[in-house]
Amino acid sequence: MIDTIIFDLSEVQMTGLVGVEKRLSAILNLPASEVLHKLSGPDIVLFFNGRITEEEYISRITSKNKWPVESAVIKKLIRENFREIEGMRAIVKRLRDKGYKLGLLSVHGREWVEYISRKFKHHELFHVVSYSFENGISKPNRRAYTDILDKLGSKAENTVFIDDNESNLVPARELGMMVILFADTAKLINELTALGIEGLGQDTK
Repeated sequence: MIDTIIFDLSEVQMTGLVGVEKRLSAILNLPASEVLHKLSGPDIVLFFNGRITEEEYISRITSKNKWPVESAVIKKLIRENFREIEGMRAIVKRLRDKGYKLGLLSVHGREWVEYISRKFKHHELFHVVSYSFENGISKPNRRAYTDILDKLGSKAENTVFIDDNESNLVPARELGMMVILFADTAKLINELTALGIEGLGQDTK
């Protein structure tokens, strides 16, 4: 019987880094795909695991690629890109009202989480939140999943894990969780309903 649901944050609860590259590409006069590739390189792993600060992350990117743009500009673009995925807050609230234990398992950077926590207060919706910058453990490392299950006091076989990245679903599935590849809120409602979680409705604004 399902009693626990664990969500990813970026591109599930709210937008993340994807999208920044389009505005930054106009400033740098570079293809957006190239900009995103550089932003998503090895340095972001260090940032997400809490080993370097946001300032150090951006400085490394701009220095390595000789980007003529100030870090303050990039920080502003990133923060302006953060917004809630429409309908997700309502879905999470309804699940909580129904008595499900809710977890948030995210690979994210400290400064970015601090910003969105102040602005959106999304963390208040969940019983347990787990960020890679705090514990240095990133999905798809199995420990990320087992740690949050332990904190929730939940068993894998009674848990649904939702993420937009297929590779992050693999360990969850191997541990015995039910998994959902997130695409949009309508599809999520349909898949949760198929698992026996009813009453979520379509009016999730």
